[in-house]
Amino acid sequence: MDGIALRRLRLQLRLSQSTLKEALNQALGRSYDKPRISRWENGHEPIPKDVERILNAMAEARSRHARILVLANQKGGVGKTTSALNLACGFARQGARVLLVDLDPQATASVALMATGSVEAYRQGRTMAQVILRNQPITAAIFGGTDPLLRGQGSFDLAPSHIDLAEADGRREPSLDVALREALKAVQDRYDIILIDAPPNLGVLTVMGLSAADAVLIPVRIEVYDSMGIELILAMICKVQRRLNRGLRVVGILPTQFKAREAVDQEVLAQLIAALGKKVLVLEPVLANSVFSHAIRNGCIALDVSPSTSAVATYARLAATLLSDAPLPRAMKPMTGCNT
Repeated sequence: MDGIALRRLRLQLRLSQSTLKEALNQALGRSYDKPRISRWENGHEPIPKDVERILNAMAEARSRHARILVLANQKGGVGKTTSALNLACGFARQGARVLLVDLDPQATASVALMATGSVEAYRQGRTMAQVILRNQPITAAIFGGTDPLLRGQGSFDLAPSHIDLAEADGRREPSLDVALREALKAVQDRYDIILIDAPPNLGVLTVMGLSAADAVLIPVRIEVYDSMGIELILAMICKVQRRLNRGLRVVGILPTQFKAREAVDQEVLAQLIAALGKKVLVLEPVLANSVFSHAIRNGCIALDVSPSTSAVATYARLAATLLSDAPLPRAMKPMTGCNT
C-alpha cells in the first residue's frame, strides 16, 4: 500500500487523519500522530505492515455494509423520484438487498409505493419524520418489500416520508445534518445498497442526505434553465465534502426526459457535456416516455412492467453497472451542427 492508496482508503472510510490516528492507536497500542499519517500519505515514510493490516481489515468490514447513494437536485420535476424508484427496482432485479429512504417531505415515492398506506404508516409512527424529528429508530420505519401496505411491490424495502419532515428545515439542533447517517448505521449491514430520495431544494434534508451517502447522482431534465442550475448542487456537494463527508463522490449527472429527435434537446445535451464533461461524468440520458407516468398512476414501477422499453432499460443498465463497478454508460455528444 502506498500513500495515495492510504489516503483514498481513509476517505472511503470517512475518516479524518485525527480519527484514523485514534483508531490505529487503539487497535495497535501505539501513539501515532497526524504528522506521521501525513508523511505516510505524502510518501515521505513507508507505511508499517501492522498499519496496513488494520486498514485492510477496516476496509473489509466496510465492504460488508451497504453502499449509500443519494439522488439530489435543488430543482423539482427533474425525474429524481422516478430515477430513485427505477434504480431501486433495477438493483433488486440484480439480486441486491435494497432499501429506499424517502427523505422528501412531499413523499412522492412513498405515495407511489403505498398510496393511502402512507397515511397508515404515519398513524403508526413509522415514517422518516419520526426518525429524524422524534429520534425513532429507523428499523421501526422500514416496510419490508412484501408488506401489504406496499401495494404488492415486493422487490425492495421502503422507509416512507411524510409532510411533517419539512419541519427539519426549521430545526436548530446540534449536528442535525448527520442525523440520517447515524440512523442508517443500524441497518447498513442488512442491505447491499441504500438509496436516498432527497427533496428538491438545498435545505437541511438535502445536506443530511449528502452527509450520509457514499455517492450522489444528479438527475437533470434536459431543459435550458434546469441544466443551468447544476452548478448550485455541485457547489453544495463540494461544501459537504469539505465539511461533513470527505468520502462523498459524484457518480454523475443523469439527463432525463430527453427527446432524441428534438434539436433543442440535442443542443442542451451537447452544451451540458461541453460545460461539465471534464468536471463530472454526464451519463447516458433517459429518453422521454409516457411509460413512467402510466406506471406511477397504476401504482407500479416502469422497470417492473415495461423492462424492454428503451427509456426504461437505461435504468436497468445504470443499476447493473453501479453494482458491478463497471464503466458507467456515458452520454454521447450529439451532432447538433452548432458550436458548443
